Amino acid sequence: MSPEQHGADAYGQDLARISHHQHEATTALFTVFRALAAVGITDEEADDIVAKLEAGAVAGAHTWISESSAPHGSEQRFEDGWSSGVRDVASRLLRIADTTATAQHAHAASNALLHVHLRQPAAAPPAPEPPA
Repeated sequence: MSPEQHGADAYGQDLARISHHQHEATTALFTVFRALAAVGITDEEADDIVAKLEAGAVAGAHTWISESSAPHGSEQRFEDGWSSGVRDVASRLLRIADTTATAQHAHAASNALLHVHLRQPAAAPPAPEPPA
């Protein structure tokens, strides 16, 4: 296997893992919105709660990235590049957290509509046209 193929395979595996996490997050969000609605939380309040949770998750990633360091024994130029990259990524994560915390996603209302739709019985297929 060439290095390019190995890199492509590894990236494909990363994408599959990301997709898995996104699917699980969507399922969890659906559950959270249903539970919040069941206890009388409005869609707007639910969106605010979830936005704050999402911003907190991004802030956690920011902390993890910010506290990372170059491998022990690295050359100074490598450490400088590492630190610069960490600052760039951390800055971007902070902007994402800020935006996420204040965004009005309106996910709760759309999840409520999806839940209602999924609970409805499937429509029968249309009857075939009589021969002419």
